[in-house]
Order: sequence, then structure tokens, then C-alpha cells
Amino acid sequence: MKSFVKNICILLIVGAIAYPYRATITERAQVLWANLENRFFPTAPCTEPISYTVGTFDTKFGISPKYFQGALADAEAVWEKPMNKNLFQYTTDDGSDVLTVNLVYDYRQQTTTKLNSLGVVVDQKRASYDELRTKFETLKTQYESAKNAFNRDVDAFNSKQAVYEAEVNSWNKKGGAPEGEYKHLEDKRRELQAESKALQARQAKLNDMANEVNATVADLNRIAATLNISAEKYNATNDARGESFEEGVYSTDGFHKEINIYEFSNREKLVRVLAHELGHALGLEHVPDAKAIMYEKNQATSLTATKADLDALKKICYN
Repeated sequence: MKSFVKNICILLIVGAIAYPYRATITERAQVLWANLENRFFPTAPCTEPISYTVGTFDTKFGISPKYFQGALADAEAVWEKPMNKNLFQYTTDDGSDVLTVNLVYDYRQQTTTKLNSLGVVVDQKRASYDELRTKFETLKTQYESAKNAFNRDVDAFNSKQAVYEAEVNSWNKKGGAPEGEYKHLEDKRRELQAESKALQARQAKLNDMANEVNATVADLNRIAATLNISAEKYNATNDARGESFEEGVYSTDGFHKEINIYEFSNREKLVRVLAHELGHALGLEHVPDAKAIMYEKNQATSLTATKADLDALKKICYN
């Protein structure tokens, strides 16, 4: 009995202490429960629309938020119209259960823009393949020439730097260089410093060229696969950044969901890649139909879901 009374007293004391903070505690508990519920007891597919919002929006793409949201609405319709269901809804909320769609500008879109400026319009036609192959061969030749010249200049710089360091060490062992030699060494140091900065700038340009070659290779191989061209598979240079050339990526850690869009050449391509990633958000995997929205290479041009797409979605929604 004494133990029971003691426990009651403890509960009353704890309650009294916690009472002023009840709103905060309740709010935190609700957030925690919502996160756990979303992770371990997710809503059945297609029963409630997926709320999404726009997060990062890089203006370097040269499009407006209205343009982007219009493309998102068209991407929604790819799935909603044939299913006659409201599968997605836009919100300005940024809660933990909201899908965030980001527009991220990096080397991928930079390369696509560069190809467009060179007059290369990439589509799934043989003429585009031949034009892009010619452009690739030109870019690869220019890159190899620039790389070889850069490597020669780096070797020459390293040799000059080794001579300079040997002279400095020699004079240091003797207790220091006389005024005339010191001035001579300082002139050499400044000269080497300026040359080093110039080489770093050339290295950055060389990396940009390598990324351009690699992006061209990705498009070239993609068109070749679409057209079933029996051609040698072009290889990317190893000097560029190592990321795969992906137009968009859907990811989730169980608590947060997001879509990152990295590259598109026109509005049709933007709608397709958005529809593809929204499909992943619905739970769809890749399908083997090359014309499908959910085909892994996203290489077709139609903005209509194929039978393979809809069969996969119906399996999720109704099974």
C-alpha cells in the first residue's frame, strides 16, 4: 500500500512539473508518432494523394517556378488521368511526410545546354545519332589534344619547381642566400606561383571538357540503344566526375522523400523525367517496355503511360 501511495505521489509530482510544457510535449509526441506511423504503417497505395512541394529551385535552368509547376501538373496527369484517381496534390507545407521536388543545376544540365548551343538537338533519330557521333569525335579529339598539352606543361612545371626547391635547400644549408641570389629566387618563386595558378585554371577547363565528352557519350549510347544500332559502345573518359548521368533521382530514408531533377533538354523531357520519378514515389519499379514512362532509360518521347506502366500501377493500387 505504501508503495502504491508513493508511486501515486511520484506521478502527481511529474505531472505537475510537466504540465506547463504539455503543449510542447504533445506536439513532439505527435511528430514522433507521425514519423513512426509513416515508416512502419504507411498509408495503402492510391488511397490518399501524395502531398508534394517544391524545395530547391535553381534559377540557372532559365525557367520560372510557374513553368516548373506546370510541368509537375502534367507529370501528375500521366498517372491520374488513366487511373481516374487523385494520386498527387501540391502543397506549400514542408512537413516530414511531404515529398520534396528539387531542381538541381550541375554539370549535367550545363552539358545539355552546351550541346544545344553547339546546334545539337538530341532526339531518338538516326540523323541525331550521326550528328552527335560527329560532335563526340570532335570533342574527344579536342579533349585529348588539350590533355596531352596540359600534361606536358605540368611535367615541365614540376621540373622547374624541383630545380627551384633544390636551389633553396642548397642556400639554406649554407645559412642563407646573398641579396642578389635571394632576389633571383624570389622572382622564380613568383613565376612558379603564377604558373601554378594558370595550370589550375586549365585543369578546371579540362574537367569541364571531360564532363562534356562523358555527357555526349551518355546520349550517344542511349540513342544507339533506342535505334538498335550495332555500333561500338563509346566509352567515357576517366578524368571527369564519377557520378552517373541521371536526369532525375527519387530517394527516401523512410522518413523523408525527395525527387532531384538534374537535367532536361526541353519541356517534354522535363515532364517525362518528373512522371518517371513520381512513378517511383508511388512505389513503381522499372518495367522492361522501352516506350514506357517507367523504363529505366527514359528514352521515349510519348507523355502517355503504356500498358506496362498501368499494369504495374494497378498491381500496386488494387492488390
